[in-house]
Amino acid sequence: MERSRGDARRSTRLSLQIPVVVTSLDPASNFREECNTVVVNVHGCGVIVHTRLESETPVMVELASSGAMKKASVVAAIPTVQGASWLLGVAFDRPENFWQVANPPADWGSQ
Repeated sequence: MERSRGDARRSTRLSLQIPVVVTSLDPASNFREECNTVVVNVHGCGVIVHTRLESETPVMVELASSGAMKKASVVAAIPTVQGASWLLGVAFDRPENFWQVANPPADWGSQ
């Protein structure tokens, strides 16, 4: 499938709910929330949180299962239909199979 110029997706997204802890690395923001991913890929994830973070906020994503951590930044904050939570788009500083997905999509290895 050919991608349009406006499609910034660089790797296949998988709909997976993975427990994570997202913590702001901005000293002015006291944010830490346990949540689940909605989608993941080699470049980051989408998570549902209860407090909005501004774009470009640096964050740490921690896998609840293993304690593994990865630096990232917020690239989008979209209010949910209920308005009580936000879908945050989070981009890693470097692409990798941080999610430890067995048999990942082929484009996850070409980064």
